[in-house]
Amino acid sequence: MKHRQAERTHTLSLSHGQNYILRELRVLFGASTDDDQKAMINLLEKSFRGSITRAVNREVVLLRRNGVSGEPLLKALARIYDQHNLRDWVGQRSLHVTTRPVPKVICSEALL
Repeated sequence: MKHRQAERTHTLSLSHGQNYILRELRVLFGASTDDDQKAMINLLEKSFRGSITRAVNREVVLLRRNGVSGEPLLKALARIYDQHNLRDWVGQRSLHVTTRPVPKVICSEALL
């Protein structure tokens, strides 16, 4: 049952734009020595890892198409984060995940 619950929380299919963003954020995180910047990267990664709205996805795809990376990417993602209130969206999403009923096995029978 724990396997099924973990599967439900981690099986969101990410768009190509999201995969690009997450890959670039990992590169930035590895290259950064500033703790504040690393904290910001962690926050942005958490925000863009889950389900996102179509408007956010359009902007992410545009960033990918233009090949934005490095510091300009970080600034663009911070702007998107603020502009689309992803802070509130992440909180609602985590509440939604935890309030879903978890299936429980009451009784089972095996045919021999």
